[in-house]
Amino acid sequence: MPNTDSTGGPVHIRHDPVVLKLSSSLQLHLSSLTYAAYTMIGIALLWPWNCYLSASAYYGDRFSSSPTLSKAYSSTFMSISTVTTMLYSYYLSQKQEGVNYHRRIFVGLIITIAIFAFLALTCFAKFFIFMNDYSFFGLLMLTVLLSAMASSLAQNGALASANVLGSVYTNGVMVGQAIAGALPPLALICSLLLTGVNKSDSDIGEHHPHKAPNAGLTLYFLSACLVAFLSVSMLILSNRYKRLHTYTPLESVAADEEEEEPIHLLQKKHVPFSVLWGKLKLIVMTIFLTFCITLVFPVFASTVTSVQENPSLTILKKSIYIPFIYLMWNMGDLIGRVLCGMPNSRFLVQDPKTLITYAIVRVFFIPLFMTCNIHPGTSNPMISSDLWYILLQFLFGLSNGQLCTSCFMVIGDNCTTDDEKEAAGGFATVFLTFGLAVGSLLSYLFVPVVG
Repeated sequence: MPNTDSTGGPVHIRHDPVVLKLSSSLQLHLSSLTYAAYTMIGIALLWPWNCYLSASAYYGDRFSSSPTLSKAYSSTFMSISTVTTMLYSYYLSQKQEGVNYHRRIFVGLIITIAIFAFLALTCFAKFFIFMNDYSFFGLLMLTVLLSAMASSLAQNGALASANVLGSVYTNGVMVGQAIAGALPPLALICSLLLTGVNKSDSDIGEHHPHKAPNAGLTLYFLSACLVAFLSVSMLILSNRYKRLHTYTPLESVAADEEEEEPIHLLQKKHVPFSVLWGKLKLIVMTIFLTFCITLVFPVFASTVTSVQENPSLTILKKSIYIPFIYLMWNMGDLIGRVLCGMPNSRFLVQDPKTLITYAIVRVFFIPLFMTCNIHPGTSNPMISSDLWYILLQFLFGLSNGQLCTSCFMVIGDNCTTDDEKEAAGGFATVFLTFGLAVGSLLSYLFVPVVG
């Protein structure tokens, strides 16, 4: 990445030394290492959520002798996760004075490593495999609560420090989260294509799969540990090089180079929400509305199938089509975030009034989704086209990526001091989590429509 932000302005690294040189043309600069570190942090923030979602089938089997727990897993997990994230994010946003935001990143990610190492253990240790269902369910939900708190802690630190360092690093966090969203459906599609989409599981039902170790899920949980470990390692390495190059000999500084203010990642004073609201109200309301509306997409994505009753193409078969739709949405989201981070990007929306107008206009995607195959096998869609539905989901994801990334990238530009920029990270996260919580509740209104 170049040593400028998305608007063409300089980032907070005055000198951009080479930290790795493979050849004269292949060099890794400090700004690129820092961007990669924040991108990896973004992946680590969302990876735990995806792990719990991907484990729903395993835990459905694990609690097969307790149907109530089996059915309650997904809803209980989502409720505990969203409510905990919202409340803890608000708490963190109020704890500002003397806070070291890099330490929040480290502590959050270290806790994440410990939690998912423990979850990996529960997938093959007999003590946990044969534990009483209700005791294990309670233990599992405790890990959900702790994981949500750890992710909130790391996210608060990441967005606060990125706001100070430069909007391009905020973009790194956003892009990382989009990558974490796109990888699970891609992995699922690949596994289905490799193992076959019509394979029956009836032949293993009598062997009680919930009473046997699960190597695949163990590795998936360990992958969360690996992602968090890489994030911590890259940030430590980035900070190490930054400290080494903090002081530069006077003779190496160009005579016409202006002296820049030092970067402070230790917040000195508390910034009231009233001050932040006065400067950022349109931006944070855009974040809230964006995620409220976005949470409608899973309702359609998990229900709508191909307009062809007996498709000849493998990708149109239901078991592939649904994860493919999730992939298309996430690819749109990823592209939207990446385009916002390009130097001098025209895709980046910087005007707060334009942002909130754009967020409101996205509600028109909902009636457009109604024209698709929302009642497969019972009624004909208004527009009988798979391409139309795929394009809608891609554009819906693209607009989500563009909006949320634009909001987080321009927050720093609308703040005056570094203290305000750091506090704004937690302030915006509160509206993000509140939007997710409200959006998840509003999505239930559309379940009867597509049911």
